Amino acid sequence: MLAIDVKRGVAATLERVFNATGNKFDELSIAWSGKTAGIKREGKKTTIIFPNIDETQPVSKTLFNELIGYALHELGHAWFTNDKPWDNARMNHGAYVSMLINGLEDPRIEQCVINSGYAPNSRALFEFLTNQVLRKNGYVEPDDFKNIPFMLAIEGRRLNGYSICVESVVDASPYAPDLRWALTEANKATSTERIVAIAIKLYERLKQRRDKLEQQKPEQQKNQPDTQPDSQTDDQQDGQQGEDGAETPQNGSGDADQDGEGEDKGKPGDQPSEKPGDGQGGSHGEPTGRDPEPTEFINDELRSIQSDADERRSRPHVGKLIYLEFNFR
Repeated sequence: MLAIDVKRGVAATLERVFNATGNKFDELSIAWSGKTAGIKREGKKTTIIFPNIDETQPVSKTLFNELIGYALHELGHAWFTNDKPWDNARMNHGAYVSMLINGLEDPRIEQCVINSGYAPNSRALFEFLTNQVLRKNGYVEPDDFKNIPFMLAIEGRRLNGYSICVESVVDASPYAPDLRWALTEANKATSTERIVAIAIKLYERLKQRRDKLEQQKPEQQKNQPDTQPDSQTDDQQDGQQGEDGAETPQNGSGDADQDGEGEDKGKPGDQPSEKPGDGQGGSHGEPTGRDPEPTEFINDELRSIQSDADERRSRPHVGKLIYLEFNFR
């Protein structure tokens, strides 16, 4: 199908969903004029935003289903996420805790959408989108602290009953007891407030376990034969041990930059915003990894057909078709 048909199909599908909710929002609209995918809420007006795309380009059915799944996921936040406790947690605890909230909240709101019956095929679409993200970008390592939020988002969906295309890594993680606790509690949670409380407690538990693991390292190293010479070569001296024990080049390249430390990640409500203390000190200084939200995946999927034609405003013909009759007599 052409991209213009995709626009019409997304609009028609979400209109049916909108009507099924009993018009919980005063207004639901779709804008193909953003630089990134997302959702914007102003009072009871909700707008699903997608990047600009060239309407003459062909689009696969796979991508169409990904777009519908993403839109339903974002509507799930609009229906079932309470922004205020999430915003407060981000303000007080930083971006990493906000991402932990995101990783635990995503499976919860998707299950709420499924249970609501607003979109009868939502479960299949959510499962499909989750697996598409994993097929394209892979999974995470079980001991990767910065990517625990992404792991929670996947494993929470597995607890929802989704058929996930990768094996679970929870049991192989050094943080397994804490992750299992958080996932079990989040699976029973009925509100964003409860998810926030679980995420904050989880972060404290993760810090304690990480500190304990770090303390155990010197003891383990003592018990290992010393096979290194007393003097280091220049190359060996160039590598410095980072917080997690991994070598970090002094020139600033490598994992230290790629971790995204200090970046404004996590999803407080709908619109990430700079708030005092973000990314600085305490839990605020934790490196953040892959975003639990599928937003960047959708952006990547649409990148090859993006266009600036709708940069200022969406074209009106994306909505309902209007047929006119002409009399030439």
